[in-house]
Amino acid sequence: MRFSPERLLRLAPVLAAIVIPALPSPAAAQLMIAPTRVVLAGTERSTELILVNKGDEQTAFRIDVENRRMRADGALETVTETRPGELFAADMIRFSPRRVILDPGARQSLRVSVTVPAGLAPGEYRSHLRLMSAPTSAGAATPTASDANDGALSIQLIAVRSITIPVIVRVGALDASASVDSAALTNKADNLMVIKLTRAGTRSTYGDLRLTIAGEANPIYNVRGIAIYTPNTDRDLIASRRVQL
Repeated sequence: MRFSPERLLRLAPVLAAIVIPALPSPAAAQLMIAPTRVVLAGTERSTELILVNKGDEQTAFRIDVENRRMRADGALETVTETRPGELFAADMIRFSPRRVILDPGARQSLRVSVTVPAGLAPGEYRSHLRLMSAPTSAGAATPTASDANDGALSIQLIAVRSITIPVIVRVGALDASASVDSAALTNKADNLMVIKLTRAGTRSTYGDLRLTIAGEANPIYNVRGIAIYTPNTDRDLIASRRVQL
């Protein structure tokens, strides 16, 4: 594989069958949740998430479950109609609580469990927990005297923050592998590289991608937390150079 006009790169993807422990991740600097993905397989049928209000206001959180599809560019979209090969876990997932109010700095555990029907066909079933948050003070503003006098309509815009967590249920003996199918520098910017990843097997993959120059230790491209969900067999990725040559 050739990468022109740059020097030959040695591709060292740490992807495929390696599942990397998820680290706490802030959502809009207001909500921290750990872990950021859930994988339940074998006899493991429950886990616990920790929610932390990192903001400076009392905040209300609502949790729902939804089915999401990964596009070729890695973005997720809401599923309105199931396509061939898609297996969802929404009907298996149970969680509690569904709503919670947290003061600044407070935390709450969220219990997640799945009930796998007897005789369920082997495969990977996935849905997502969606956590939405907004300050409890939203909409509680008091009209001013000038508002009452001029009769003007006052509109308050409230930012509702949202984060999704994949919940993956694996039934049976599954395997997967991933590889770099192609990589090329873009014409638009010399520090961007377009990479096509390929997945094979019966389950999704998750991991990091590192591209280094032969003989050097530090990667010039380093992308963390790349997932390729089933039934997708490939994903396009645009990586930005971390180290200037």
